[in-house]
Amino acid sequence: MEHSNESNDITLSLDELVAACGQERSWVIALIEESIIVADAGHQDTQQNVANVAPRFSGLQLTLARRASRLSRDFDASVPAIGLILELLDELEQLRQFKRQWEAQSSTRVIEIDID
Repeated sequence: MEHSNESNDITLSLDELVAACGQERSWVIALIEESIIVADAGHQDTQQNVANVAPRFSGLQLTLARRASRLSRDFDASVPAIGLILELLDELEQLRQFKRQWEAQSSTRVIEIDID
């Protein structure tokens, strides 16, 4: 495990990611194939060098892999279903955040009423 200089984030190899999320290597690779988690682009140069560079994963990708692992365990969800569930949960959080912002703006508005 390394620490990234750019974002103070950790970076993990594929094997470290597999061990950290407690799943089989093939399951983690299925997450990658479904684009649920992605390798850090900063560690892959050109198309020619991709084969020579081991993929690295950020702390965010580790968090997603662990969340996916819990969904798989708790709901016996397939990898494609996990992708959909994570998308829907992300959209739900965005909507909740939008609602909080809207409520904060609405509560600070002053409504003037003329009484004659």
